[in-house]
Amino acid sequence: MNIPDGYNSIPNWTYLQAIAGDMGVVGTSYFVDGNAGADGNDGASWGTAFKTLAKALAVSHANIAADATGWASRNRIYIKGDSLEEDLTALAQKTDIIGVGSCDHHPQARIIGNHSIGTTSYMGCRFINVAFKAKAAGGVVMTLPTEQSGISFLGCFFDGRSATPATKAIAATAVEQLTIQGCRFVGKYSTATIDIGAGSSRALLIADNFIESAAVGILVNSGLTCADAVALITNNVINAGTLVIDENSDKVAIIGNRGTTAANKGATTIDCSDALAADNIFTSTDGTQSYPACNFGAQS
Repeated sequence: MNIPDGYNSIPNWTYLQAIAGDMGVVGTSYFVDGNAGADGNDGASWGTAFKTLAKALAVSHANIAADATGWASRNRIYIKGDSLEEDLTALAQKTDIIGVGSCDHHPQARIIGNHSIGTTSYMGCRFINVAFKAKAAGGVVMTLPTEQSGISFLGCFFDGRSATPATKAIAATAVEQLTIQGCRFVGKYSTATIDIGAGSSRALLIADNFIESAAVGILVNSGLTCADAVALITNNVINAGTLVIDENSDKVAIIGNRGTTAANKGATTIDCSDALAADNIFTSTDGTQSYPACNFGAQS
């Protein structure tokens, strides 16, 4: 398929394909309208849309489980309607949640809440073009436990600005094949913008994001493992208060990241294994450094 003008970068084309259905066979589509929907509707069209995403997720999850012909397909949930204010505790397996329409200045739907997902498996759930905003009380915007796998955030917007700044945008523990790509994280998260916990995170991909933090940009627990499928943090632009990347497991490849930190270069700006790092450049308050350090000798 030819790539249209304006979608010639890999991340943008990935999102376009996902929305167009090129990345999977489409099963059933559901619709959520936070302004005009009702959870008593069937959710099958904009005219009969659900009101809450939680309702649509429950219906889609059950639909995939019950339909043998749809088991290898993917369902879609389209959401719109200013801000949906709800705390999600469940996702839906093999379902894409796609933000459409607008909310204020956001070119997508927005969900305000602290989402702590339960221990039921919701493998392969993806958020595409969705804005997330922390509540006024701050906290973690999205918490994902060990039972999840193949969860993706593609082209999403995480807003940590609130009366009490959010502590983290995404906290994921042993989520295999987690993908965070092409997202923007704004607001001075007080602990770490992205926190990857202990356990198996094989095939982890954090790529092409803009990440702000008052503290650490990306934090990786020392107990992370990624046997037989490398974890990768690449091509991110990070504006951090302390460490831009604090990778304590020495198992994640850190390649091609850029950005700044409010710390000075006399302190540690990035913590990772030199053996797994290449072409990372960050500017501190007192200069610019590459990680790992490179010395190619005198250049003529």
